[in-house]
Amino acid sequence: MNIQSILNILNPQPNVGALEISDVDLKFAQIKNNHLQTHSVKLAEGVVKEGKINDQKGFLEALNNLRSQITDDKKKEIYAIINIPDNNIYLQTLNLPAIAEAELDEAAKLNLRMVSPIDFEKTYADWQLINKSQTIERANQLEILGAFVQSQIIDDIDNSLKQAGFIPTAIEFNSLSLSRLAINLGAEIDAQKPFILIYFGNNGLSFNLIRNGNLYFNHFVSWQLASAETSQIPVETFKKLIIDELKKVLSFYTTRSQEPINEIVLAAYGLEENISKIISENFSFKVRPLTLKKIQGIPASWFPAIGSATRAETPWSKDFEISLGKIGTEEKLFQYKSIKFVEIWRDAALISLALVLIIFIGADVFLKKTFDNLEYQFTNMAKNSAEEQEEKNLIKEISSINKQIELANKALEKRTIISSLLEKIKTLSSDNKISFRRIFVQSWTAPIFINAFANDSEAALNFRDKLITDGGFENVDLPITKISPSEGGVNFTISFKIKK
Repeated sequence: MNIQSILNILNPQPNVGALEISDVDLKFAQIKNNHLQTHSVKLAEGVVKEGKINDQKGFLEALNNLRSQITDDKKKEIYAIINIPDNNIYLQTLNLPAIAEAELDEAAKLNLRMVSPIDFEKTYADWQLINKSQTIERANQLEILGAFVQSQIIDDIDNSLKQAGFIPTAIEFNSLSLSRLAINLGAEIDAQKPFILIYFGNNGLSFNLIRNGNLYFNHFVSWQLASAETSQIPVETFKKLIIDELKKVLSFYTTRSQEPINEIVLAAYGLEENISKIISENFSFKVRPLTLKKIQGIPASWFPAIGSATRAETPWSKDFEISLGKIGTEEKLFQYKSIKFVEIWRDAALISLALVLIIFIGADVFLKKTFDNLEYQFTNMAKNSAEEQEEKNLIKEISSINKQIELANKALEKRTIISSLLEKIKTLSSDNKISFRRIFVQSWTAPIFINAFANDSEAALNFRDKLITDGGFENVDLPITKISPSEGGVNFTISFKIKK
C-alpha cells in the first residue's frame, strides 16, 4: 500500500458525477481517469415543467431507470452535483466592503437576505466571490454573486433523489456550469476579457455575461414565455427575440462597466450558424461556437452536465462555488468524513476483536495440550525431589500463563468498553454536528475529558444535556469558561464519569 492509498483512507472523498435535470430528460456525466462517461433518460411530457417536478412518480421512475444504467449495485449511493435549469434561479451581484475572511460569510448572507427577490424564509440562497476590486474609485471592495431559488423546488428534487439512491453534494444551475466549462475548457477563450455566452437549451435561451473569469450576470428567456401562443417560434419572432434580449444584457452591462465586450460565444447544437448570422447582421461582435479543449465530439446539449462534472473533480474542501441545497459542500464533506471515520474505527475494532478471539482459541488449544503434558510429567516426576522441583517450575509457568490470560481478558474488556463508549458518544452527538478532537481516558474511575468542536455554543450545550439525560454518565461538567470561539464555531472541553 503506497502513501496515496493511506491518505485516501484517512481523508476519503467519494467519486462524484453530475446529474442535469431539464424538462426533456435526465443526463448523467462523470469524468473518470480523463474519460467522459455519459448516461441519459428521456422524461415523459409534463413530468418536469419549467424546472419544477409535476409528477413525482414519473420523475422517480426516470431516476431509477438512469441509476440502473450507472450501476448494477442497488445499495450503492451515487454522489452527484445536481444541475437544474435557469428558469427559477434569481441572480444578484453585490458589492461588499473588504472585511476579514471569517466575517465575509456572515456579511454576505445578511446582504442576501436584504436583497432577496423572493420570500427569504422559503428560499435557499448561496454566494461566491467573483471579484476583488482594484480600481481607485472602488478600492477595498469585494464583489459577490448571489443566487436564490424557492426551497420547495429543491426539496421536491432532493426527496426523489434520495429515494433513488442519489446523494447531492451540491446543487447548481445551467448558467453557472456552462460558464465554468467555457472558462476552464473553452478553446481560444480569454476568460479575463468580458464576453457573452449564449446557450440554446431545452428550457429556454440563456444569456450569460462572463467577467473577470466568473459568471457575472444571467438573463434567461423561457420557451414557454417566448412561444406562449404556439408550440413553435416563427423565424422573425426568434430573430427579434435574440436581438431584443441581447440588447437588454448589453444595457445592463454598460451601466456597470466601461470595458468593452468584443466576443459572443454560442452553444446552440445546430443553430450556431443561424444565431451567428442574426447577431452579425445587427451587432459588431465577433461570434464563435463554444468548442472544448479536451472533450470533443460531444453535442452542446451535454455542455451543462459536463460543466458540472468538471466541478465534481474539485476537492470538496476547495469548492467555494454556489450550492443551493439544504447544506453546503463544506458541511456535506464534514458529514461524509465523519461517517467514514467512524466506519474505519468500527472496522478496526471488529478486526482487533477477531484477532483477540483467534488468539484466545489458539491459547486454549495450546494450554490444554500443555496441561495434559504437564499432568503426565507430574505423575512421573513425583517419585523424587528432583521431579518435585521440576513440578514447582511447571506450576510457576502455568501461573504465569494464567496471569497473561487474565491480562488479555482485561484488555478485551477495556477495548469493549471503549468501543461502546465511542459508539454511544457518536450517537448522542449526531444531531448536534460535533467534531471530536481528543478523548482522554485516564481510568474508568477518573473523569473522562473530551475536547471537541461545535458549530455554536448551543450545539455544545445540547450535547452536554444529552450526556446528562442519557443515564449512563454522571458528574457531567461543561463550564462556560471551557467554551471558546473558533473559526466556524466553538471549541469546548467537557468532562464526565461513567456510572458503575
